[in-house]
Amino acid sequence: MKSHLLIGAVCLALVTGKMYAQTKASNSETKTNSMKEFSFLVRVPVSYSREQVSAAGTKWNLLIEKWKSDGIYMISFPFPGDGYVVAGKNKVIKKEAVITDNLKVVSNIFLRAKDMESALELAKTFPILEYEGTVEVREIPPRPNPTN
Repeated sequence: MKSHLLIGAVCLALVTGKMYAQTKASNSETKTNSMKEFSFLVRVPVSYSREQVSAAGTKWNLLIEKWKSDGIYMISFPFPGDGYVVAGKNKVIKKEAVITDNLKVVSNIFLRAKDMESALELAKTFPILEYEGTVEVREIPPRPNPTN
């Protein structure tokens, strides 16, 4: 009889745990679905040094881990080197970075936020600002649902 009670208790605990996990996942999904998506274009001064990259690296890692634990991090792409620029009617190709106001794009980070105001608050936490970098924030338009 005691073994049946123990098995019943274990089963109840497993079902309760599974229901809690499903509810938590559902709540997290609902929260994520109600949030908007934003692109954060990160620019640094042309003079941004390897020492500065190294100094900011730890701060970036901690910040990305926080975003992941908050469920707002989507993906990011660092661009450590120059790209290629295709320009003009003649489609001239040059290996270079586009530099504007002595700044160049070095990464694009995608995060979720409630609205633009919240996204701008997130941008203020970027370590690159300590090195005279900039963060351009753009809302990503909703994509069509492929299942419809």
